[in-house]
Amino acid sequence: MRGIEGKVAVVTGGGGGIGTAICLRLAEEGAQLTVADSNQSRAEEAAKQVRARSGVAIDAVVDVADPEAVEQLFSRTENDLSTPSILVNCVGVSEGLNVFETSPDDWNRTLAVNIGSYFYCAQAFSKRVRAAATTGAIVNVSSTNAFYAEPDAIAYTASKGAVEALTKGLALELAPFGIRVNAVCPGMIRTAITDRMLELAENPEEMLATWNRASSLGRMGEPHEIAAVVAFLASDEASFVTGSSFVADGGLSSGWLF
Repeated sequence: MRGIEGKVAVVTGGGGGIGTAICLRLAEEGAQLTVADSNQSRAEEAAKQVRARSGVAIDAVVDVADPEAVEQLFSRTENDLSTPSILVNCVGVSEGLNVFETSPDDWNRTLAVNIGSYFYCAQAFSKRVRAAATTGAIVNVSSTNAFYAEPDAIAYTASKGAVEALTKGLALELAPFGIRVNAVCPGMIRTAITDRMLELAENPEEMLATWNRASSLGRMGEPHEIAAVVAFLASDEASFVTGSSFVADGGLSSGWLF
């Protein structure tokens, strides 16, 4: 895609299933990567996969809910690579608790990671893009939970709704500086997390069948399919797109379950 080759990209949550797929796709398009993750082995493995495909990547272990750690992340990216032109916020946690079970710590941690980190990273990124007098693109990985609720996910649902509002607010404020901001909202995506859920389920075949039926396409999505949307929004192909949310859920939110 036009406008990715040679650029520096920071991907938070880069060691997760969707995050790693995003790193690999951006590297395939010619970007140089900072793979940021709270887990060292995941960050190292994702960066290793990029380099194995002749890409350029450094790994960074960071708690992106800590604004000081975020500043260090972007300073290191500038020092080791260059001023970043692409930011993908892909980190996320879910406590899996309902309104009665969610403690103040559960609530605060979920929002600190799922929305606080998105703001801190966008702020650190945008300051550097503005100072360098260049342009940039931010892609926030949200969720279809931003538009509908499900049981035992009250803090997660609230945080993803906030990501949608943050995306629009950032798009408005950063447009004069040549920074576009968009969001991608995945539905059910096949990752290690969903595989683990199936392993623990009493009836994994029934659970998988339910997930598949929820999609109009009759299947779960794959991480590379989300990565393709992210790559488009990060590229110059989307030069007139900002403040938008792209739903990539196989028709989940328009299917028969809703």
